[in-house]
Amino acid sequence: MATCSLCGKEDLCFTCPYCNGVFCAEHRLPESHGCPSLHLARDHARRRIIESFSPVPMEEVYEEPDNRRGHRQKRRGSQHRFSSTEIKHLLISTILVILVSISIMGRPPLGFVNGFFIIAQSVIAGYWWFPVAVIGLFLVSFMVHEFAHKFTAQHYGLWSEFRMTTQGYYLSAMAILFSIPIFGTGVMYSAGTRSLREDGKINMAGPLSNAILATLFVIAFLLEYAITGGTISVLRLVFTYAIQLNAVLAAFNMIPIPPFDGATVIKWNRIAWGALMLYLVFMLILGYFVLPIL
Repeated sequence: MATCSLCGKEDLCFTCPYCNGVFCAEHRLPESHGCPSLHLARDHARRRIIESFSPVPMEEVYEEPDNRRGHRQKRRGSQHRFSSTEIKHLLISTILVILVSISIMGRPPLGFVNGFFIIAQSVIAGYWWFPVAVIGLFLVSFMVHEFAHKFTAQHYGLWSEFRMTTQGYYLSAMAILFSIPIFGTGVMYSAGTRSLREDGKINMAGPLSNAILATLFVIAFLLEYAITGGTISVLRLVFTYAIQLNAVLAAFNMIPIPPFDGATVIKWNRIAWGALMLYLVFMLILGYFVLPIL
């Protein structure tokens, strides 16, 4: 059983061929879930109607922009990177991610309340940069993950934009109330004709970007350790936190069942999925068991 991206209902869900979202029977039609790629659905319907009446090959009547690589390459440079709607949804998501980071900083119970006390104490003690760094890490990890999906999809000439979902609001509320490191505020929708290989790379881009970030923070940790000679450092705590955060975020999204990224990645290439998962396990061991004792 899958969960509808719009209402959160568990059902034998359908995958929308235009926005790639997962929806229940009630919301499976593009019109029912407010599909951001509704124009593609209408164009597809118009094409089928024309084909039923016209003896002329459709390639001469209607050019599908996403099934010709040459045309897609022309579109790459002229694509609008962000729409006003997407910016609005990203701003809402940013606020929610900040609140989640504050809640996790405070730890349960009452993590959200405790988080503000910790921020106040850090400012009074002169360590104002510590909560700022933690919140910044959350935002960077989240944004890098989502933009990796977006820009990879746009690289293949697809329409791709971020949208908040009803399920995302519920997950964010749970994360804030119970101090759970969940980043399910929304979905980076992509629409257009693509191969399984392209779809696999688009989905893998997010977790891979977090794996790269974790690696960079491991390097930063080791450099700082070598420079200070192993002296206790608050900065190394920040680096360790960043490694844990990105490794958990990437591994969580690589779960090989829908609607996680790993479901598409393992369908495309099991070796690629296995290699990335092994590396993420290595990062988790470093972040939680090795680096903290140095």
